[in-house]
Amino acid sequence: MTLTLERRQQDEETAGFHQSWFPVALASDVTSGRAIGQDVLGTRVVLYRDATGRAVVQGAFCPHLGADLSVGQVVDGQIRCAYHHWKFDCAGQCVDIPAGDKIPPGARIATYPSAEAWGLIWAFNGEAPTFAVPGIPGAEERELIYETHFRGTRATDPWVSTSNGVDFQHLRALHGLPVVDPDAVTVGEHSIEYRIEAPVFLQEGRITGVNTFSQHLAIGDQHLFMLFTGAPIAHGHTRGFYTYGVRDIEEGQNGGQGRDGAAERLAELGAFVRQLIAEDAPVLDTIRFRPRVLVASDRHLARFFKYVREFPRAQPPDA
Repeated sequence: MTLTLERRQQDEETAGFHQSWFPVALASDVTSGRAIGQDVLGTRVVLYRDATGRAVVQGAFCPHLGADLSVGQVVDGQIRCAYHHWKFDCAGQCVDIPAGDKIPPGARIATYPSAEAWGLIWAFNGEAPTFAVPGIPGAEERELIYETHFRGTRATDPWVSTSNGVDFQHLRALHGLPVVDPDAVTVGEHSIEYRIEAPVFLQEGRITGVNTFSQHLAIGDQHLFMLFTGAPIAHGHTRGFYTYGVRDIEEGQNGGQGRDGAAERLAELGAFVRQLIAEDAPVLDTIRFRPRVLVASDRHLARFFKYVREFPRAQPPDA
């Protein structure tokens, strides 16, 4: 390990993690009346649903003695510590100490901005979100039949996998896809987008934050939608998820083949997505990521690396 690499890792740890929306868990795993814990952003969070069914993401360690709240109970839509039954509301404030003591001002837990979308529970690393939860170009969530799955963990930062979204050289070489580089990518404050269009082909790609790549592919009259995302467990270690979907079209509507046809297309798309992931896995599971020698074909990739370096960072609220 070089001194330069050591210094870069130290700088990253000091600066914290990117201020992005991070997927914390599958929404189906966060059921009513049950708390679960996840390691993320170098710390740990507890997830549960409040009395209305909304997902809540909070710091997992009780401010009393540090017990993990994810082994506690959800009581009336609030989290209760298993150790001494201190209870915290959905804003993080302690609202009950059964021993009868006065509640100290510091008896509170960090509460993350959270959202539920695309079959995932997301948390934002910051006091307030600076941009919307990631979406997929060309469709709203309600328009699609989709599936969301846990991909696994790997020893890289999430943006390393996300870089595949603008690594068109890799799409041709590793996956054998007939992809044409876009003339330009549009770099915004919190996203990167591009569009490639031909008579019977359309590809819309979008990177949201630094950790989510989504795309819409149209081949003839077939429209395919995908989203790949990940969250840092700690620096250099990521938990990943993926979503794929097709339009939900009723029988006979716009020439559609109905729900049975949509289910068949969804299964085919799922097989394609899993193939892409399987082809990437031997590389991304073993890579020692060092962008040193870039060529002209990497021009969009180089712009993404600059975007990542400049993207705002912060320590998580309970760091």
